[in-house]
Amino acid sequence: MEQFSQVEPQIEIIQPVKRSYGKYIGAFVALAFLALVIFFSVRAYTVAKRVMVARSSNASPLLVDDIEEFLKDPGFISNLKEGDRRVNILLLGVGGGDHPGAELTDTMLVVSIDVKNKAVAMLSIPRDLYVPVKGYSNTKINSVYTLGLENNDNNIQKAFELVKGTISDVFDVPIHYLVLVDFEGFQKAIDAIGGIGVEVQSDIYDSAYPDKNVTGYEPFSITRGYHILDGETALKYARSRHGSSDFDRARRQQEILTAVKEKMMEKDNIFSIKKINDLVGILSDNIKTDLQLSEIDALYKIAKGINKENIATKVLDDSSDSPLYADSYDGMYVLVPNDPSWDEVKEFIRQYFKDPFTASEKAKISIKNGTTTTGLGTKLAEQLKIFGYDIVDISNADDKKYESTFIYDYSNNGKKNTLKFLQEKLNNAPVVRLDDKASQWDIKIIIGKDYKSIK
Repeated sequence: MEQFSQVEPQIEIIQPVKRSYGKYIGAFVALAFLALVIFFSVRAYTVAKRVMVARSSNASPLLVDDIEEFLKDPGFISNLKEGDRRVNILLLGVGGGDHPGAELTDTMLVVSIDVKNKAVAMLSIPRDLYVPVKGYSNTKINSVYTLGLENNDNNIQKAFELVKGTISDVFDVPIHYLVLVDFEGFQKAIDAIGGIGVEVQSDIYDSAYPDKNVTGYEPFSITRGYHILDGETALKYARSRHGSSDFDRARRQQEILTAVKEKMMEKDNIFSIKKINDLVGILSDNIKTDLQLSEIDALYKIAKGINKENIATKVLDDSSDSPLYADSYDGMYVLVPNDPSWDEVKEFIRQYFKDPFTASEKAKISIKNGTTTTGLGTKLAEQLKIFGYDIVDISNADDKKYESTFIYDYSNNGKKNTLKFLQEKLNNAPVVRLDDKASQWDIKIIIGKDYKSIK
């Protein structure tokens, strides 16, 4: 199994526990964007602050190379062991306030940064995932943070440790850092950067969105197409779930994260001292993290070189290619693993982080058995499903005398990462390009006599 970095930072909460409560109840959804706001704004803020100090003291003008020297420390990146490539950050969102369930983390998203290749894999974790927790009974994953607070005298460090440990155990990947934010910070930060541009994939109508007084509901709707969203509208877009599913909502969170990254890189934001000051104030009031400033700066240096094309997103759900299924426990809707040992989930996650772009292509695959040996198609399908592939057809080929295994591409090379993966797993099986836009699948595998098992 691939080894991940074992960096163990010491907890140091930035701006210790100063709470600003949001107005809404229920699940916070798009805290993800705030993490990137932090990464971008703090670095710029440190430069701006030094410039302002120098000016106020009538010091000589700062040279560019002087500023670069000031920010040269690579922080935690230099502590990564040789061969380690990933830094995993867990992003949590809470509603806040003094109502029941205020500390439930109904938004949970792992951002895995490939340091070497400057790529990001984002994985949304469903709030209803039913997980084992060391020292406690099994529970929904969105309540683990609350569990840690309630049993440790509201000690945030202990709560952080419990959440990070639980995620690490369930997924078999280390969680190096954690960022937690509430509603109010979300809205204010979006407004501070002038809104974000989002391509809405489909019409949304939610007749039961919580109103501003948290006493009733109000409708929320948005049409398909490109929109500039202010803080309030972005929150509604990210949070709304009555007109769709929790899984759709998780995908919208990821859209917002990408949109904020693009907006923050605009020169009007990254070079605006006023906006940076506003953001830093918002962040200090509404965010808790064990990231230290030097580490945030190091993340910025990586993030600024990451193109949109190098950001892969996935929602862990109960779809046909997922290692989870929906169930009921004590009257609760829960998601549980197909494999009680969690090994299939761990392999699924490991493979996604290792090769997120293959997984994000969502290729529809047909498997045809071209031999006289029964069960080969089913066996291959089961193996590929562990890696997250959508197998839409398992059947016999038109001939049972295929000597070699072939891969047929109906996607016009649109699933190139998947094709590369399959070739590697199937002993460099040749790829045949076919022009059939009406095909039910993107890729067809015909198993030949040379097939043994995937590598």
